[in-house]
Amino acid sequence: MRHLAKYAVLFLAALPCLGQTNPAPQTIPAARPAAQTIPATNAKALDGSAVALPAAKDARPLLLMIGFSHKSSKEFDAWNKHLLPSYLSDPKVAYYEVVELQGVPGAVKPMILHGMRRQIHGAEGARFLPIFTDEEKWKSAAGYSAPDDAYLVVCDPSGRVAWQTHGAPDDAKLSELNSALAKLATSVPR
Repeated sequence: MRHLAKYAVLFLAALPCLGQTNPAPQTIPAARPAAQTIPATNAKALDGSAVALPAAKDARPLLLMIGFSHKSSKEFDAWNKHLLPSYLSDPKVAYYEVVELQGVPGAVKPMILHGMRRQIHGAEGARFLPIFTDEEKWKSAAGYSAPDDAYLVVCDPSGRVAWQTHGAPDDAKLSELNSALAKLATSVPR
């Protein structure tokens, strides 16, 4: 009886196809995705300085590490072991750590910012940007797929995304990152 039911299901599934001929295959041109850009953002860095992304007068490529949850801090730390020594004070690259806090309740934001200021000091404070708007646009630009990952985005000076990745650092990602930055940085005067 089970076999009969199985064949009945197969027959019913094939019923709409009976009497149809195979149409000629159609070639549908692949849609090219529009160039992704980061949202224009005015933010206040942890050291109190004003930062505009992308910066209209800055000809350097942007390297952004973006976090969308507290759990991404572990990957932030892992990436920073590689990125801070190379890019924090590199005159050819504008490096920023971006923490998206739009969904955080207003009463909690000051406590979070206070905790961040206690942990992040010196030059890194000028490169650490809490942002409170455009969460969906930032997620789109970063290629968001996993809430607890750190996202890295390399952009040209206008904010157009040239390369992106997420997750923990590894040799392949670091090599791709350095290549993407080198390619964009070649046009920057020394």
